Amino acid sequence: MKVPPPERPSADWRYEDPDYLDPAKLERELRRVGEICHQCRRCLPLCPSFPKLFELIDASDREIAGVSEQGFEQVNELCYHCKLCYNHCPYTPPHEWDVDFPALMRRHQLFRAERDGTPLARKLTTRTDLLGKVGGLAPPLMNFANRNRASRLLMEKTLGIHRDWVQPSYYHETVDRWFSKRGPRGSGEAGRAVLFTTCSVNYNDPLAGRAAVEILEHAGVRVEVCYERCCGMPFTDVGDLDSARRNARRNVDALLPSVEQGAVVVAPGPSCSLMLKEEYPKLLGDEGARRVSEATRDLMEHVHALAKAKQLPKQFPNALGKVAYHAPCHLRHQNIGFKSRDLLRWAGAEVELVDACSGVDGTWGMQARFHAESLKVASKLLDRIAAFEPDHIATDCPLSALRIEEGLGRKAVHPVVLLRYACGLSTDPLP
Repeated sequence: MKVPPPERPSADWRYEDPDYLDPAKLERELRRVGEICHQCRRCLPLCPSFPKLFELIDASDREIAGVSEQGFEQVNELCYHCKLCYNHCPYTPPHEWDVDFPALMRRHQLFRAERDGTPLARKLTTRTDLLGKVGGLAPPLMNFANRNRASRLLMEKTLGIHRDWVQPSYYHETVDRWFSKRGPRGSGEAGRAVLFTTCSVNYNDPLAGRAAVEILEHAGVRVEVCYERCCGMPFTDVGDLDSARRNARRNVDALLPSVEQGAVVVAPGPSCSLMLKEEYPKLLGDEGARRVSEATRDLMEHVHALAKAKQLPKQFPNALGKVAYHAPCHLRHQNIGFKSRDLLRWAGAEVELVDACSGVDGTWGMQARFHAESLKVASKLLDRIAAFEPDHIATDCPLSALRIEEGLGRKAVHPVVLLRYACGLSTDPLP
């Protein structure tokens, strides 16, 4: 197959490049990459974007040349940036064809957002810090509204969030409030870490944040908690690059002093660790962002390194039984292996690895217009968990946990919560 080369390697594109959102150059790249995908079709089972692309190509006797601009926009709308196709594709950089489908979809999305703007309802769903602060002022009221059928119907009509999508719970004692009262307790024998709690853990899952601190301290790590603001990933979902860049700037400025003192940045959410590792250098393009990127680890990636170095005590007084562990897409994209699975097995659990997509990825799967399609994607995940009949369900991804609760009526917890329990650091009952 003869394929024209890209205008420049995908890694060379910068968001501020004037050619990045040039309509003609974007269209040429959409057709170039679309032709490669059409000839290959290896990613057909991964997500709705590829079936739609191939359907449009097959419907025209001109193949890729016959796909309209509107057709490419339909493909773009169905991409929820799970990034699985990047790892699956044989033509990613440094291959001469330089196929980076997720990056191309992000480029197309940003072009559409600049051209058409972003609806107010979609913008509101990205304001996780505002929602978290409001929810923390009156958690019972917010949690009641999120579970009340009448308010959920209203939410669907106004914000476009499907009535059956499980909304997260809110708490008054966020992780940063808890830690500010408690303070650090780790010895520091195993180094220093700064826990970037993420908005999901800070506002909606303080149990995971507390467990992360206690497990790291159990291994001899001196832990500090830093939460300046959301990593910015939700803004990229709607093409709001300016807001994403502002959040990146604030977080880098807050984290960099700890990094310069030798601390590792640990993030308990795969989308957020991916954002810090891959997107911050692209968004900011400075030395500070690069240093924070290089110092960032997924939480369980770092805990696994501590265990491998024999710094985490191998004593597990509490049995975990059968655990269904869901490996999130954004964690698999980081190519660090299945550290959470390995740690749970190390702690004595019988672990079933479920490496299937939850079909949420940001705000896509919670939208009413994509909800049915999202559930189709998640069906393999839900079926495999149900078939295993686990005692506990674990996932590093907070949105996947909500999808599991929606589909199975069971709560999924971050693996660090199960590990803390197995280590005997908590006797609280597990879900």
